[in-house]
Amino acid sequence: MKFVLLATLLVGAYAAPQQRTVLPCLPLNVILNTRLQQPITSGRILSGNEVVPNSLPFQVSLQRRGLNGAYVQVGGGSILDDSTILNAAHGVVGIMSFAEFRIVAGEHSLSVDSGLEQIRAVSSILTHPGFDDITYEDDISLIFLAEPLDLSVPSAKPITLPLPIAEFDPPAGFRVNVSGWGTTTSDGSVSDVLRSVEVPVIPDFDCDAAYGGDGVYIAVFPSMMCAGDTITSRIAYCQGDSGGPLFTGTGETAVQHGIISWGQACTYSQFPGVYTQVSYYLDWIAANRR
Repeated sequence: MKFVLLATLLVGAYAAPQQRTVLPCLPLNVILNTRLQQPITSGRILSGNEVVPNSLPFQVSLQRRGLNGAYVQVGGGSILDDSTILNAAHGVVGIMSFAEFRIVAGEHSLSVDSGLEQIRAVSSILTHPGFDDITYEDDISLIFLAEPLDLSVPSAKPITLPLPIAEFDPPAGFRVNVSGWGTTTSDGSVSDVLRSVEVPVIPDFDCDAAYGGDGVYIAVFPSMMCAGDTITSRIAYCQGDSGGPLFTGTGETAVQHGIISWGQACTYSQFPGVYTQVSYYLDWIAANRR
C-alpha cells in the first residue's frame, strides 16, 4: 500500500489490479484546519535534526489556505529562480484555485517570524502532462509566483539542478539529504522548525522489490529513485514534507537530485522513500520555466 505524503484537504483512494492503492494520510493540523500555532511535536523529519536557520536557503514552505482562512503547512519545495518553485505534481494536480496556495521562502520556524520570510502568492501551477496518479510517474510540477523573490539576500537562494542522467546517476550508498517540516508519525503534527536527515540511495531493484515489484508489475520506474536507511529506521520524510528536495551540499552549493514523492506510511521503516529523479526532467524544466 502506498501512501500520499503531501497533506491535502482532499481524501481519495484508487485501486486497480496490479496497481498501488493511494490513500492520503492527513496530519492532525489539516484535519482540524488549524494554523501553524497548533501544538507542535518535538519530533523531527523522522530521524533528522533541526538545521541551522536559513542554512538551506533554497527550501520553501508550501502552505494552503483552509476553510477558516488560515494557512497550513502542506509541503515543501525548492527555489529554481526568483519566480519558479520546483515541486511534486501529486499535491497540486487539478487545483482549480491557485489563490489557495502560497509559498514562504526564508522560513525556519512556522510559529515565529524572523523577519527574513518572503511570502508570495501563486500565480499558476504547471504539472507534468504525463503525471499518473496511480503509478506516480512524472510526479513533478513548477509553481510560478505572482511576484518575484528577492534572491540577493542570504536566506533565499536557488538550488542547482543535477547533471543529466547520462553523466551522473547517484549510485547505491550515495549520501543525500532530505529536509522539511513534516510530521514524524503518520498521525502526528508538523515540526515547528525545518529539519534535515542524511540517508543513502537505495538500489532501484531492491526498492522495487520492497514495494512488490516482481519483474512484471513495476512499482519503481526508471524516472524514480529511492533513499532511506532501513537499518537505522531513517526513512527520511513523512506527511507535510512532500514536494521538498532530496539534495547534496548546503547553502548555495546544494544540488537537487530528487523530489519527495511517495512511500509507505511513516512508521514502516523497512520501506525506502521514493523520489522523482530530477535529472530525468531537465529538458522539461528548461522548456517550461519562465
